[in-house]
Amino acid sequence: MNKFNNKTYSYNIVPITFDDKKNVKEFLTNFFFRQEPLIVCLKLFEDVNSLEKLKNYGFRTLDNGLTLKAVSPNGDLIGVISNEILSRDSEEHNNYSDDSSCQDDSVKFKKFMTLFKKVEQESDVFKMHPTLNRVMDIKIVAVDEAFRGQGVCKALFDKTKELALEKKCSMLRVECSSYFSGNAAKKLGFQCEYSLRYREYKNEKGELVFDPPSPHEYFKVYTLLIDK
Repeated sequence: MNKFNNKTYSYNIVPITFDDKKNVKEFLTNFFFRQEPLIVCLKLFEDVNSLEKLKNYGFRTLDNGLTLKAVSPNGDLIGVISNEILSRDSEEHNNYSDDSSCQDDSVKFKKFMTLFKKVEQESDVFKMHPTLNRVMDIKIVAVDEAFRGQGVCKALFDKTKELALEKKCSMLRVECSSYFSGNAAKKLGFQCEYSLRYREYKNEKGELVFDPPSPHEYFKVYTLLIDK
């Protein structure tokens, strides 16, 4: 139970269903894509083609049975966490290994995919942790603004941890492009394993690729080892 507007407020964390997909996509558009600092700084909502490609890329995990939602007692969607399992024994355990994504002709979308590929290569948890075999990779976390500060994010992370153990994963991993998401992960006990300063990330011409406003200065990868 949580306190919200001086009233006792409760919510449930459950897997999304096929019928939820449309609402989940709309929710993530409003409470993740419209607020993500790199999307905002590139004004991606003015580039419909690149935005749709990035959204479709983000939505690709919604069918794997690992996405959870937070719902109010009357059934309102108030939070979503999208997850994916990475395995050492899979030839494609990395998320951005398909070079065709980086060859896309949508310039702004390509900027994102190039960044993601760089982060993937430089923060490979299987190289950092030689005994690690399976990881639950948290792809997107979003909470309705009206319900932030009510423990929804923590509840989504906790339920994902339970799901990870059920799926025999021994680590949670999350990429944080925002200061606030990184700070939330840190408060939940995650450790920063990789950090890229936006001011130091430049293209072949020496130009900044992303210049988000303060306090968003770094792209970080956080991990949390979990007990069985």
